[in-house]
Amino acid sequence: VEVNGLEWSYGYSPSLSKPGVSCGKPRIHPQHVYRQTITLRNTKVVAEMIAEIISQLIEEYPGSDYNLLRRNCCHFADDFCRRLGVGGIPGWVHRLARLGAGVEAMIQSAPRPIRERFYG
Repeated sequence: VEVNGLEWSYGYSPSLSKPGVSCGKPRIHPQHVYRQTITLRNTKVVAEMIAEIISQLIEEYPGSDYNLLRRNCCHFADDFCRRLGVGGIPGWVHRLARLGAGVEAMIQSAPRPIRERFYG
């Protein structure tokens, strides 16, 4: 999420001393492939409140909680955008993660022989 000239993102970090939330120059994160800009409304939240929101997000999104299907960079971006008052990100952005989470849930609720085929 780009706000005030910085891009904020969320990713996995096994270290408690390195948060999952990071920032940098827009569109050049080394672990992401930039696809396109999605323009949302401008936020009316003042800079001091944006800093407070980011502080909250850093606490609420530790890197060790990252989950590719259930708590990923798209979930973070959606949450951040909603807190900024600009609405959520488009549904197509995290459609694959939602689909994967649904498949995982079906497998976990399947009878044991089926689960064992997937999980060993």
